[in-house]
Amino acid sequence: MRAARFVSTVALSMCMAATVAGCADGADRKDAGESRRVPRSATAQDDLLRGAESALVRRCLTGRKVAPPTPPADDGDATGAGTGSRAGTGSGRGSRAAQHPQSAPQRQFPYGIDDPAWAAEHGFGSAAGTGRPARGGGTGDARRTQRAGSAPRGQQSGKKAVAEQRRLSDALFGTGRRELSTRTATGYVVRANSDGCLAEAQRDLYGDQARWFRTEVAVNNLEAAAHQRVTRDPAYRAALARWARCIAPVREVEDPGELRSAWQRRARDLGPREATGLQRRYAVAEARCVRSTDLARTGARLEKRHAAEVRAEFAEEIADHRRMRERGLRVAVRAGF
Repeated sequence: MRAARFVSTVALSMCMAATVAGCADGADRKDAGESRRVPRSATAQDDLLRGAESALVRRCLTGRKVAPPTPPADDGDATGAGTGSRAGTGSGRGSRAAQHPQSAPQRQFPYGIDDPAWAAEHGFGSAAGTGRPARGGGTGDARRTQRAGSAPRGQQSGKKAVAEQRRLSDALFGTGRRELSTRTATGYVVRANSDGCLAEAQRDLYGDQARWFRTEVAVNNLEAAAHQRVTRDPAYRAALARWARCIAPVREVEDPGELRSAWQRRARDLGPREATGLQRRYAVAEARCVRSTDLARTGARLEKRHAAEVRAEFAEEIADHRRMRERGLRVAVRAGF
C-alpha cells in the first residue's frame, strides 16, 4: 500500500494541471522576474516550480484552443483520513462516521501505531502508514491514473462532456503509445507520453523531459523503496511475528494493515458509536503490542540503513534530478512566475 502511495507521487505534477485555471501565465511579469532570486526554502522552491509548471500548461492549452480544467472543489469527504484509516472507507452505517475523526491530528506511523494514548483518543484516526509490507511489481500509467481526477466536477455525464474530457486529457497528457517508461526501485513500471502540454511545460523548465521523468520517478520512490526493504528484512519480519502473537487475543491478523481491514468489515454492521468504540479498542491493542514488541523501533532503525543504501544506489539519479530542478528554478525566476 505504501509503495503504491509513493508511486502515485510520480503523477503529482500532473495534478497541477487540474488547478491551472487559477494561474496566470507570467508573460507580463518577466521584467520583475529579472530582479528576483531563487527562494532558499524547499517549500518555496516547490511552490515556485508548481506555479511555473501550471502556468506553462495553461499557456500550452490556450495555444491548442483547449479550455483548462476548473480547480477541484474542496470536499472534506474526498480527503480521507490518511492511509491508516483507509481500511475504514467501505460502505456501512458505522464505517463512514468512524473513519473521519474531525479532531485527529495527522501522525506518521509507518510501522504501526506506537502511542497508546493517541490511539485511545483517535483510534486509527489520521495515522498515516499501516506497517503492511509494501508490494512492488505492477505497472502504472500516469495519464490513466490522473484522467478521472482532472475532469471538472459536474461534467462526468453526457457524450459532449465525455468528448470534452477526452480532448482535455489528450492535450494535457499526450496521445498514442506511451513513449516514456521507467521502473521504480519498488518494481513498478511507470509510463507517460511526451507530446502533451505537461511534457511541453517540463521541457521548458527542465530542458530534457524524458530525463526529468526518469529521475522524478526514481526520487519520488526512494522512501517507498526503503520501506519495502524494511518490511522484507528478517529482523523486521521477526518483530512483526511477535506483534501478531501479541495481538492474537484481540484479533488474529498478520500486520496492522490487516487489523484495520478487520475493523472495517465489522464496522459495516455497527452503529457509529459502536464502530468508533471498536476502532479505538483495536487501535489501543495495536499500539500496546507495537510498544511491547519494539515493532516501530525496529522498523525505524532498519529504515535508516536501508534508506542510506537506496540513496547510494540511486546517487546518479538524485544528482541529475537536483541539477534539472535547479535549472527549472532559474528558468521560473527569469520568466517571472
